[in-house]
Amino acid sequence: MKKAITTARFLATLALIAARSPGATHLNEQLDAAIDELAALRTQISRVGNNLNQIDYVYNVGGTPFPDELQRGLAMLKHSLAQIDRAADRLVRRRI
Repeated sequence: MKKAITTARFLATLALIAARSPGATHLNEQLDAAIDELAALRTQISRVGNNLNQIDYVYNVGGTPFPDELQRGLAMLKHSLAQIDRAADRLVRRRI
């Protein structure tokens, strides 16, 4: 059974790693930026999904959405997914 690491020990270990490897801080900044980008993309996809759900609702109750609304929603989704693919590729390239 593994013992839990204390917060103080964890922080001390991180400080030692950062002090011993000068590139670690730069790498952490890149990782933070990538995480921020992926979080923003997650929000964007959530909004697109909400829009597509609203379009679906209109269809299901027998209504007619605005012209080209579904195509715009799907185009936004494809664009967002392409952004996620590019961000993931950048992360993978940095790890190699």
